[in-house]
Amino acid sequence: MISFLTYTAVRFASFLANCFPVSFTLWMTARTTDWVYGFLKERRQITLENINRVFGDSIPPERKTALAKGAFRSAALSMVELLIVRKIARNAGERFSISGDQYLEEAFAKQKGVVMTVAHFGSWEYLPFLSFLKGRRWSVVVKNIKNPHVNRMVDSLRRVMRVHPISKDGSIRTVLTELKKGHGVAILIDQWAGDEGIWVDFFGTSTSTTSIPARLAKHTGCALVPAYCLRRSPGQYEIHVEKPYHYDTKTPGWEARITTELNQLWEHWIRLHPDQWLWGHRRWKDKPRTIRTVSQQTISTGRADEH
Repeated sequence: MISFLTYTAVRFASFLANCFPVSFTLWMTARTTDWVYGFLKERRQITLENINRVFGDSIPPERKTALAKGAFRSAALSMVELLIVRKIARNAGERFSISGDQYLEEAFAKQKGVVMTVAHFGSWEYLPFLSFLKGRRWSVVVKNIKNPHVNRMVDSLRRVMRVHPISKDGSIRTVLTELKKGHGVAILIDQWAGDEGIWVDFFGTSTSTTSIPARLAKHTGCALVPAYCLRRSPGQYEIHVEKPYHYDTKTPGWEARITTELNQLWEHWIRLHPDQWLWGHRRWKDKPRTIRTVSQQTISTGRADEH
C-alpha cells in the first residue's frame, strides 16, 4: 500500500512537472530546493562535511554554504529532468551540444566495446542522450529502486533516451555480452563501493571505490571513456566526451592504478564545477572488517564481483 501511494505521488509530481514550460519547471525546482535545504539537517550536514573535507580552509564558509545549496539544486534538478525527459526529447538537437564525439568514434572503431565512466555530476541522467542523438547502442548499469512501481516508471523514462538499463543485480554477464558485441556501457564510479570496492584515494582520502571498469578493461580490452553532461541554463546542456583513458593491465598494481587515475580525472572536473556534484552522498566511510583483495585476476561473471 505504501509503495503504491509513493508511486502515485511520483506520478503526480511528474504530471505537475510536465504542465509547465521546461524553463519554468526547472527554475521552480531550483527555488523550491533552496527552501527545502533548510529542513534537511542530516543531508545538509553530510554535504557540508564532504565539502569541508575536500576544500578545507581554501574557501570561506559562505562559499561552502553556496556550494552545498548548489549541490542540493543539482540533485533535485536531476530527478525532475528525468520526469520531463519526453519534453526534452522532442527537440533534443536544439538543447544539447556535444564535444569530443570523435573520441567515441575512435573508441568504437576498435570493436572491443566502450565503458563510459561517469559520475553523479551535472545532469547525469541526460548523458544517454548521446545514444538518442548519435544512434549508438548504449546500456547503463543502474541500481534498482526498492519501490517496484517507481522502478518500472524510471526505467521507462530512461528508455525514452534509447538507452538500455541493466540492473546492478546480476549485471556482469549482461555487461560482458554488450561489450563483446562492440556496444557501449555506462558505469557510475563515484560512490562508496562497500566491501566489494578497493581502497584508493579520492580527494586525498582513501575510500572504497569500484574497480569494475579496470577489471572489464583487463578482461575485454574495452575502451574506457569518461564523459559528463553539464547544465548551462534551464533546459540547455553540454555533453563532454573526454579522450579515452590509456591504461596498462600488464604491470603489477594495474587495478589500483587505473582506479586511482580515473578518480583523479573526476577530482579535476568536480573542482571545476563543484556545485554540480552529488556532495550529499557518504563517499568516505570507515573501512569494513573485510575488504576485497586487489589482485591481477580477470573479472568473474559471478555476483561476488558486482557492485
